[in-house]
This record gives sequence, C-alpha cells and structure tokens, in this order.
Amino acid sequence: MLKNELTILSSVLTQHLGGQAGANRKRSIDFSKVILKSCSRAMEEWSIAAFSDHSEESLSRYFNFHFNFLNGLIAEKWQVSQCEGLNDLCQLLEHLLAYYHKFIDKEQLVTIGFIAFRMNPFRVKYEQFIDHLNQMSVDDLLAKYLMESLSPMYTVQPTEPLKLSDLFYREELISELANKRIHPELMRAESLISTLISFNFNHTHFLTYLRKRALNGIQQVPPADYSKYFGGLMSCVPTIDLTNSRRYDANWPHISSMYKDWLSDYGTLLTLTMPRHEDTLIVTKVPLTVSVKQLACMIRTFYESGFYGNISLTAIFDHAATVFTTKRQEHISAESISNAYYAISQSSALKVTRMLSHAIDFLKPYCFPG
Repeated sequence: MLKNELTILSSVLTQHLGGQAGANRKRSIDFSKVILKSCSRAMEEWSIAAFSDHSEESLSRYFNFHFNFLNGLIAEKWQVSQCEGLNDLCQLLEHLLAYYHKFIDKEQLVTIGFIAFRMNPFRVKYEQFIDHLNQMSVDDLLAKYLMESLSPMYTVQPTEPLKLSDLFYREELISELANKRIHPELMRAESLISTLISFNFNHTHFLTYLRKRALNGIQQVPPADYSKYFGGLMSCVPTIDLTNSRRYDANWPHISSMYKDWLSDYGTLLTLTMPRHEDTLIVTKVPLTVSVKQLACMIRTFYESGFYGNISLTAIFDHAATVFTTKRQEHISAESISNAYYAISQSSALKVTRMLSHAIDFLKPYCFPG
C-alpha cells in the first residue's frame, strides 16, 4: 500500500524545533540518528514502491506527493537559522530526484533552500569553466557576455523558487560547458556557441553577442557580398530540435529563431539601403497597341474595380512606366500616366469600353456553358 513515508520525520522535526528536543542534551544528540533512520526507511519504501505492480499513474502521484512533502519541509526549515537536519532533508530530496525523477512533474517549483544546497557543486564547475575560458584567451566578447549571463545563475544566492525543469537545465548547461575543459579544442568560440544554441540558451546577453559578432564580421565584407555573408551565417545556425524542450527562458522563442530572424531582417535592410546601379539594370519593356491616355484609362478602370487591392497608385504608375511602351512613345513617364489617369478623355473611354466589351463577350460562354 502506497502511503506517506515521511510522517514520522515531519513529527520529529516539529518536536525538535518546538523546543522539546532541547530539554536535554541526550535528545539533541539522538536527533541526528532519528533523522538518518527516518530517511533510510523512506528510501527503502520508495525502492519497494518503484518495483511494485502499481500503475505508473499511482506511482506518479506517490512520488510527486513525497516531492512536495519534502519540498515543503525544506522550505519551512530553511526559515530557521542553522536548522539541524536541513542537509539530511536536502540529501533525501536529492535521492528522490536522482532515482525517481521520471515519475515527478518537472514543472513544479523547488524551494530556494534546496536550490542553494543543490547548486553548490555547480558553482564550483562554473568558476572552473570561467577560469579556463579566460586562460584560453577565447573570444573576449564571448567571455564577457558569458560571465554576465551565467554568473547570476551560479554565484548569486537564490531569492525565488525555480521550476524543477529550470534547475535541471542550469545543472546540465554548466556541466556540458565545464566538461569542455578536458578537451582544449572544444573551448573554441564556435564550439561554445554551438553548445549554447543546442541548449536553447535564449538569454538576451547571448543574443546580443551573436548580433555583435555578425556585425564585426561584416566589416571585412564588400557590400556586394552582404547577401552571401548573411546567408552563410544563417546556414550555420543549427536547426531547432523539436524533440528537445530545453530552454533558458520559456517566455522567449528559441535562440535559433531569434538569431535567424535578425540575420534575415538586417541582411534585407542592408540590401535595401545599398545604392542602386540603374545603369546595370536592364528591363525588357512590353510594347502595347494603346496610347498613354488609353493605358491610364485602363489602369483607372481596374483600380476602381478593386483589381489592384491595396497597391498604391504611385507604385502602379511607376511599374507601368517601367515595363510598358505605347504605340507612339517608347519611353513613358509615371507623371504622364498620372495626368491622364485623372483626366480621362471621351475617346479613351470609348476605346477602353470596346476592348472590355470584347473581353466580356469572350468570357460569356464560360459563364453560361452549354
């Protein structure tokens, strides 16, 4: 039968903090033994439950209950200065997460007392990684932004609870980065960037670094190759692994998406602001059998019908002047089309009406077949 394995432990802690344990020295000395015995008993019962024939749903409720119970005890005892038994409680919760994490909901909040306990060894890993990073003389800009973004995660005393998934993320991230110290070739900027992107480290400092790195690189690229340069950077950004839910901040998109969007937008902006070499632009014009006035009348007819949608008249006039010639003018201007557009002559209206009538006669059989 699945039950609360921590009832005795909770009772003993309450008595101890209430002063009953301080009545005599012997009880205080025996207190640690009681804690260890209670923790050992809980571990044994958890092991038996895990190998029982209970359903996964029942085991999930069972282990989530104990997670919340222990988490609550730690939160309560964390408020008491130098509370005896706090480390034992944290070690017990650590055991629970180590062996039965698959049954536990990772979106639950973890108390700051356990976060502080759990992060101690990872603070050491962070310090070792940063020291090695500075010794290797890796990209100074990357080192600067990594220290600014990682330091609050590993060296600052937590003030608010974290989701269990966020705690695991921090541990996995620094473990992966710290392990690169063993292989100097993995301490290069490219390798570190790839790791951070694969971990979806969507921290604003990291995105800022990626942008500055791209802008620094463009200084050596001729304007004609801007598009190729940004295209090359985009092709090097790892694709998003949809099966991987790791992320630094759930409120922001994937770092790959944000970086690629910026590369695309900035590359487009540079292309649009580059001076145009009109003498190299060759447009094959389409010869029409109508005059400028008739063309303008036709444009107005289609514009009033809604054919052009939301396209501005200026764009329509520029386009027509660029791609068309008339029977009398090889080169027509947008201004001449505009003038004729607002002053439709009777002859032009009659010509266009006849042309549209022929078009309607052509379409009628398709409207009323058979």
